[in-house]
Amino acid sequence: MAAPPPELIEDAVAEILLRLPGEDPACLVRASLVCRLWRRILSDPAFLRRYRRFHRTPPLLGFFADAYRSDPAPRFVPTAAAASPFSTAAFHSHHRNWLPLDFRHGRFLLRQVLTHDLLVWDPITGDREELYHPGIPYLSAAVLCAAPGCDHCDCHGTSSPFLVVCVGIDDTDYEMVDACVYSSQVGEWVSSASVLMYRSDPFVHLTRAAVLGDEIYFTLSPGDTILKYDLGRHYLTTIDLPYLDSLCYIVMPTEDGLLGLASTSESSLCLWSRMVNAEGAAGWILCRELELETVLPVDNPINRASVIGFAEGVNAILVGTEFGTFTVDLKSGLARKLSEQEILYPVIPFTSFYTPGCACSKLPLPVETN
Repeated sequence: MAAPPPELIEDAVAEILLRLPGEDPACLVRASLVCRLWRRILSDPAFLRRYRRFHRTPPLLGFFADAYRSDPAPRFVPTAAAASPFSTAAFHSHHRNWLPLDFRHGRFLLRQVLTHDLLVWDPITGDREELYHPGIPYLSAAVLCAAPGCDHCDCHGTSSPFLVVCVGIDDTDYEMVDACVYSSQVGEWVSSASVLMYRSDPFVHLTRAAVLGDEIYFTLSPGDTILKYDLGRHYLTTIDLPYLDSLCYIVMPTEDGLLGLASTSESSLCLWSRMVNAEGAAGWILCRELELETVLPVDNPINRASVIGFAEGVNAILVGTEFGTFTVDLKSGLARKLSEQEILYPVIPFTSFYTPGCACSKLPLPVETN
C-alpha cells in the first residue's frame, strides 16, 4: 500500500488559502471546516489582514433594497454568485420599520421610519449601535470610518471610531437644509451647518451619498441640486446638476477622484464628471455613454432601465430593469446579472470580505479524519 502523500507545511497552506477567491463569502468558511490547521490559519487576524490586503477590493456580495412600499423592512438581495454572509430572514425580521441609507467601511446605516433614530450595524460581526434622533426630520445620512490613517481594509464593528453625517429639512423653515455630524468617539452629535435653498418644500433623496475625502455629497429633490457637506470646515453648499433626461441618477466618485454622476438617456448610460477649468470654474462634462441595448437583455431600454446604485471599488453601476438587476462594469462595459428581481429604485450595494475570523463563534468545529 502506497504511503500517504506528505502534508503541506503550514506556510505553504497559508499561501494557497491566501489565493482563494473572495467573491463567494462561503468559500473561506468551507475551507475552515477542512481541519483544525486550516481553521487556525483562516481565523488568525494576521492572515486575515494579509488576505484583505492581497485582494484589496472587497467583492460585491449583494445589495440592500428599501421594500417599505410593500413591507416595512429592508431586503438583502445576494448576488447570484454569492450566498448571504448572514441570515436574511433574521435581518428582515429584526429590522422592520427601518430604511437603508448607506453602507461604507464595513458598516450599514439604517433609519427608523417612525422615530427617525439611526442604527449603525456591521453585517459581518453583528455589532450594532443605535443613535438617537439628531433633531432633523426627513433626513438622509452617510456613515464613514474615523480612524486616522485607516486604509479601510479591516473596518469592522462599532468599537472602532466612525462618523455619521446627516442632512435634512429644517422643521421650522422648509427652505432651510441642515446638516449635523455624529462622532462615536464623543458619543453625540458634535457639529452642524445650514444652507438656504430659496425654494419651497425641498426633499433630501434617500439615495446613497458619495464621499470624496472630507466632502460628502447628497442629492436633493426636485432633482436639480446636489448638497455638498465639507467635513473639515463643517460647511454646507449646493451644486447644480447638468441637464438630465431622467430623474433617476446617482452621484459617485470617479476613478480619478472627481465627483461623478450616472444617469440614463433613452437607451444610453451616461457618465458625467465635475471638472475645474484653467480659470477655476467648475462644470459638468459628459465623459462617456454606454449603449444599454448592446449589453442588457431588454428589447426597449427606454423607460425600462434605471440607475439604482454604484459599487465602489468594484467600479460598477447597478442598473434595474423589468428583467432583473444587473451590474455594468465601467472598465469593460460588460453587464452581469445579479438578481431576477425587478428593482427600479435606489439600492445600497454591499461590498465586503467574509472571513472565518469575523464569525468564528458561529462555525462548528472542523471534524478531524484519520
